[in-house]
Amino acid sequence: MALDVDREAGRVTADLRVLAPEPTVVAIIRTSRPFYGAKVGALRRLARDWLGGHRDAAPAEVAALADRLWNAGIREEQLVACFLLAGHRPALAATDPSRVRAWTALLDNWETTDQLGMNVLGPLVALDPDRRFGLLQAMAGDPHPWTRRLALVACTRLTRTGGAAALWPRVAELLLALAPDREAALPKACSWVLRSWLEPCPGEVAAFVDTHQGRLPTLAVRETRAKLATGVKRPPSG
Repeated sequence: MALDVDREAGRVTADLRVLAPEPTVVAIIRTSRPFYGAKVGALRRLARDWLGGHRDAAPAEVAALADRLWNAGIREEQLVACFLLAGHRPALAATDPSRVRAWTALLDNWETTDQLGMNVLGPLVALDPDRRFGLLQAMAGDPHPWTRRLALVACTRLTRTGGAAALWPRVAELLLALAPDREAALPKACSWVLRSWLEPCPGEVAAFVDTHQGRLPTLAVRETRAKLATGVKRPPSG
């Protein structure tokens, strides 16, 4: 039997309202998007439970449900959409990367941006980096600052691809393109990317930071060098 996407989306919404029946403040997150106030761990469990109860759902159906939830424009539904795709690799593969780019119109905060980059866009590009890295380059030039951050965050997941070091030159080029950008906490995202790439190619990253320290955000240079020296981005003082 085909999955009724609208009905399932309604059931997910009902479950979310049970998790957080009264609107509350989402700690740290500044967003104009509506939200219920549920915790991320609860949202992960909800997505996992839904997948466990719908093992016969076709990948395209799960992908369609994720699309429906994301476009509801509510924080919790958007995060559940990310976790559904992260937990169902065939559904992720059935998701058109250009569709994910369309989702960026609803981004306005670091939480949903980063979850989308880590769970969806990064893994999608990693499935075919030769063909799909160009999408990240295009997004890095987008006028919407959260789309630019998303392009960077996605790069943190490319370290998990086979032969990741071969992608480093393109990642480095993207980093330099966004180095002067101070919107959407881009300096912190630059630091995150650099530190994540220390695992597959530490020598290349160290040389890159030394060569371009004057162009890169000071925060990114400091935290990358700290991790190179100590293994953590902020070594304990004293």
